[in-house]
Amino acid sequence: MEKINTKWIADGITPEAVSWAEGFGKELAEDEKGGLKALTTSQLRKFFGEVKRIEAGGEVDKAELIMLKPLLAYAVGRDAKKTKIANFAEQVTRALDTVIQAESEEKRKSCFHNFVKLFEAIVAYHKYYGGK
Repeated sequence: MEKINTKWIADGITPEAVSWAEGFGKELAEDEKGGLKALTTSQLRKFFGEVKRIEAGGEVDKAELIMLKPLLAYAVGRDAKKTKIANFAEQVTRALDTVIQAESEEKRKSCFHNFVKLFEAIVAYHKYYGGK
């Protein structure tokens, strides 16, 4: 699976971004034969809940965004390489870095909005393709 294009976060969601989210959501929802298990809905929702909490606050606090990274690291560490959480964390961290590195508060808000939309698409496709 190709990596997330951070331009989708910086410049806006495109049809290609939605197509990528579909492929990534599907990949996360499927077990690998003899390999990693699918990402669970619980794993996905735990992180998604934090993202939506930040969104609901109205302000996009840079410190709160930075603290999402240890939350992902904790999930990966707990998993002990059983599921696809590390792959999920890698892609989400790339997107988060784009939001965190935005040069102004206004740009950070715009990037965060795009990040949330792309994340919502991943969650939707994960569920669509049977994520449990």
